[in-house]
Amino acid sequence: MCGRYSLNLPSSKTSFKKETIEKYPKVFDYVNGDIAPSTFNPIIFKRQDEYIFEFAKWGFEYDWLPKGKLLFNVRSETVFEKSFSNNLIKTSRCLIPFNCYFEWKTTDSNKEKYKVYSNQNLCFFAGIYSIFNEKFSFSILTKRSAPHIQHIHQRNPLILTLQDVKKWFAGEFINLFGGSDNELLADIV
Repeated sequence: MCGRYSLNLPSSKTSFKKETIEKYPKVFDYVNGDIAPSTFNPIIFKRQDEYIFEFAKWGFEYDWLPKGKLLFNVRSETVFEKSFSNNLIKTSRCLIPFNCYFEWKTTDSNKEKYKVYSNQNLCFFAGIYSIFNEKFSFSILTKRSAPHIQHIHQRNPLILTLQDVKKWFAGEFINLFGGSDNELLADIV
């Protein structure tokens, strides 16, 4: 599951082309060490052959959800089956850049906060987005945890490597749902 993450795009500029940084200066100034659902954060989607950077609200609002609740994570295993997400996974895939994310392990007496990160400076969550009244919102896809971090939480976000990005936008994501989190590390915060 993912309920908090961190992003420092100024420190990750080397992952992007100079022209992209110049085209989206507000996006590449973005820094937030504690991103939570309902906040506006950078996402990346593809329109024709161009990558578009946009700020979007983390979490979908639907009238069938309890009042005030957001759908900020969507299970990758059922994303094609649900009526609200079936079309989005086919037409509105996005990337959510991040540097690390946080998981909480419930123990007998409290919750321990873990920082989960990669040895790469910048990674991407797989996500879906929607546009309603000209406002963007997104949700992060999740999957069962990899065995080496399952002791922290049973679900984790679906993480894409730079090599996976083209496959993700081309719709070649069946193999991605298994995911390879072998480079993820976790520390107690």
